[in-house]
Amino acid sequence: MKMNYDGQLLTTTITLCYRGKTLQIPDIIIDTGSSHTIFSPDVLEAVGVTYENGDPVYEAYGIGGTVSFYTKVMDYIQLDKLKAEQMEVDVGMLPKTHKGLLGLDILKTYGFIVDMNNLELYTPNFR
Repeated sequence: MKMNYDGQLLTTTITLCYRGKTLQIPDIIIDTGSSHTIFSPDVLEAVGVTYENGDPVYEAYGIGGTVSFYTKVMDYIQLDKLKAEQMEVDVGMLPKTHKGLLGLDILKTYGFIVDMNNLELYTPNFR
């Protein structure tokens, strides 16, 4: 799948499904420094994602300090031809211009290759 590079960030488009509702999200940041895939709650509101009593909550630590997140399981996350089912993602506040971060939990699990010469993101099985 094609990546976009704006001179600072690598981004791509993903599709996700939550409780049968599908959403395509452009400009998701490909973040090899993030251990988890994270989405802004504002973006996921469109498919009905909200905090529910009993959702796991934890704190993440990074350059910007500490942020609280809760966890949800998506029916699937689709990246080009790869459809990862029952994927756990984090939902928490990100900088306003960030819709989400595609983290190592997906990138490493599925063996994604970041091809900087061709600005492509792919797995050997789904190229």
